[in-house]
Amino acid sequence: MSLLALPPSVQPTLSERHVLGMAEMGYRGLSEQWLLRRAGDLHWRLIARAMGQKKAVFTCAAGQPLYAAFCATSVYFVRPDLPQLGGELTLTAGLYRIGQGRLASLQRIGVDGQDVGRVVLISAFVGRSEPGSNRSIVRRMPKVLAIPPEAPFPVQRIARHAAFLARHAQDEKFDLRGAGELKKILPCPSIDFNAAGLLYFPSFSALADRSLFEAGDTPARMMTSRHVVYLGNVEPGDGIKISFNKLAGGRDAVLRSDNDRLLALMRVRFQKCEIY
Repeated sequence: MSLLALPPSVQPTLSERHVLGMAEMGYRGLSEQWLLRRAGDLHWRLIARAMGQKKAVFTCAAGQPLYAAFCATSVYFVRPDLPQLGGELTLTAGLYRIGQGRLASLQRIGVDGQDVGRVVLISAFVGRSEPGSNRSIVRRMPKVLAIPPEAPFPVQRIARHAAFLARHAQDEKFDLRGAGELKKILPCPSIDFNAAGLLYFPSFSALADRSLFEAGDTPARMMTSRHVVYLGNVEPGDGIKISFNKLAGGRDAVLRSDNDRLLALMRVRFQKCEIY
């Protein structure tokens, strides 16, 4: 593996504009699923640009496929009510480094010229140690690893908290939260999995929301934040067990496989949050 240091003057940045229509909007404001998919695409394109590639297709030194899989994602809104049909949304993204081997994008969300929120995505390169098996995902390095500028403090704080949760999630003494109500759900391959054959990262949030709704959860307020730490993946046909607890103004959720492997930790808030 070779390292490619990027001076601040050539830091990868991307920006795109969208007119908000039915595809971009949801039942209560902006579609979180659409936003995560667009943000994820920007993140991968930023990495490809930093590595001097035209396409966001990655391989290791041996030529095996690699994927920039997300370790953690964080979405904040200060004005979730502002996105409306016919408005113009702008996503402006910059790429940063988090320690060794992890990359982060900070993406500002603007609507009609006003800042309404941000998305932080943190990824690491992974591959399969066994062909076709999502249970064999392991960390691997690409042939060339871009080294963009160090992430700003708020992004590093999100990364440190996610790493802390990932390290201690298996500790029996660690309070995961989410040990309350339990639902089981079966992801659909044609809807919830991506082109790499992995459970797509926005699907974790969608499956948690679906289970909460089926359990009778009907929040009256719009979502203002969601933080997710990703710990594993599943095969098509595997069920997911989702346990959750109600918090003041939000929910905690823990996603596990049928054999109790931890898949994700999640916190959702419906109260007003401040943007940094």
